[in-house]
Amino acid sequence: MSPITLVIEVVLALMLAICLFYFWRLDQKLNALRTGQDGALRAAAELAQATAQAEQAVRAMRATAQDAGRDLQARINDARATADRLGLGAGRVRSSADVGAVRGRV
Repeated sequence: MSPITLVIEVVLALMLAICLFYFWRLDQKLNALRTGQDGALRAAAELAQATAQAEQAVRAMRATAQDAGRDLQARINDARATADRLGLGAGRVRSSADVGAVRGRV
């Protein structure tokens, strides 16, 4: 074997070793990326679950607000009916001083 062939083979062996080292590092980084993607998928699933729970809570709050609104409207209607029965409608209430002042002018 000639010295030139030996040098070429040693250089090629070194280049192959360097390539193997870089391929090994690339494989580790790809594995880390895959693992990271699994974490991202898990986080996305948790986010979807939290979103579904939030939507359910909003629906429950909306139903509660509608019930409270109906209850409040019923109370307002009852109060108006009671005020009408008592003669406390708008513009109907006169104090005794107002009545006396009107009679005094007549």
